[in-house]
Formats: sequence, structure tokens, C-alpha cells
Amino acid sequence: MLSQRQAFRNRPRQGLIEICLDDHDRLLIADLAGQFRSLLSEGDDAALQRLYPTAYPDHPEHNVEYGQLVHDDLLRGRLEAIEVVEATAQEPSLSLDQLNAWITVVSGLRLVVGTRLDVSEQDEFDPEAEDAPMQSLLWWLAMLLDEAVTAASDYLPDPLTP
Repeated sequence: MLSQRQAFRNRPRQGLIEICLDDHDRLLIADLAGQFRSLLSEGDDAALQRLYPTAYPDHPEHNVEYGQLVHDDLLRGRLEAIEVVEATAQEPSLSLDQLNAWITVVSGLRLVVGTRLDVSEQDEFDPEAEDAPMQSLLWWLAMLLDEAVTAASDYLPDPLTP
């Protein structure tokens, strides 16, 4: 998995974001994306709960309506993003739209893995734990997400420029 080098590097003149992952990491993200598709297609895994958060915790009937309204669109968006990640994992660079698809997939994977591990933001990595490989994956996904969001943020308009 990724060491201390960047996962993404901006190429503003080309309007692209270079993928700086090694072959192993590229295969890993493509494989994880495929597993994510399978999990989403099954749709009944408790680990998916954080992907569809409760909008109205005090009003279950409103929450059911909200879920019926947005669930299919959220699912379709994630499945489309997975297709982009699988199609671009071996490419040298991404467009901003493709990077946004990566952000969608990596964020979703991170939520699923975190739910499976039942971790909170305060939990620390324990290399001696039985679930250390999954903890390591969660850390890697968090780092990848952070670097993807940082790369994407470079393309945001300057709020001080009219």
C-alpha cells in the first residue's frame, strides 16, 4: 500500500490529475471497487447503513419517504462512480470528473470498512489487533480520500476572485 509519496499530483496545464499509485495499489482499488459494487447490489448488508444516513431521526415516517426519494439516485451514482474507477485505475491521469468518482468510491469504501470495524474518529491503529489488516485498509482509504480531496480542491475557484 501507498507509502509516503503522493497518491495524486495535479497537472493544471493539462487540466488533469496524475495518478501516482503503484501497480499493487491500482489493482487494489479496482478490486475494492468491484467488491463495493457486489455489496451495493446485494443491498441488505448492515455495513451499508452509513451510506444512507437517517435524514429525520425524530420522524421515522419522513425518513422512509426521504429514503424512497433518494436511495435509487444515490445507488445509481455510486455504481456509475465504480465503473469510472474500474475503467481508470490503470490510467496515468484523471479528469476532475473522474477524480470526483474516485472520491465517491473511496469515501463509500471507507464508510463500509469503518462500519465493519465499528470504529470511531478517536480510535487509534493497533498493529497487534486481530483486525489490523482491516484497520490498515481503513487508514489507507482515509489517506487516499484526503489526497484526492486535496487534489480536487486545487480546482475550486478562488473565493476572493470576483
